[in-house]
Amino acid sequence: MLTRISNAIIKVTEFGLWIGFLVLVVTVGLQVGVRNIFKLPLIWTLDLAQLLFSWLIFIGAAVAFRRGAHYMVDIWPEDWARFRAVLDIIAIAAAAVVIYVLIVHGWTLVDIRRTSTVASLGISHSWMFLPMPLSGGLMLIFLAEAVQGMFRKGPR
Repeated sequence: MLTRISNAIIKVTEFGLWIGFLVLVVTVGLQVGVRNIFKLPLIWTLDLAQLLFSWLIFIGAAVAFRRGAHYMVDIWPEDWARFRAVLDIIAIAAAAVVIYVLIVHGWTLVDIRRTSTVASLGISHSWMFLPMPLSGGLMLIFLAEAVQGMFRKGPR
């Protein structure tokens, strides 16, 4: 059940990331083109690019977490199953700490920035920081899925 939910979340999220990346490329291209051809700065393009970059980085990190695409050093022999199980537990605890920081402190940043606005876009600055707790929430779902998978399969 959790795997099906995670798969659905990943499909929607990856589609959103593709759209966001496309808009980022068009925005930066427009900024460079208009500045170089017409000698006019488009200030809103810089702010939009920063907003999109923030969303792409944090939400993309959650997708990478689900895929297991973050760097991992695997130096222990395959037959050290108990030791590897201990390392898996340490990895889960470390991931939980990162997720906690993203959710709790990310939400604090969202709340702090709620009252200021991005003048060129006319939106709250909190939109720049919202991907942090959202990424942490996605990672929490994916961590629960990984833990569930570990208990089903047993140690590696």
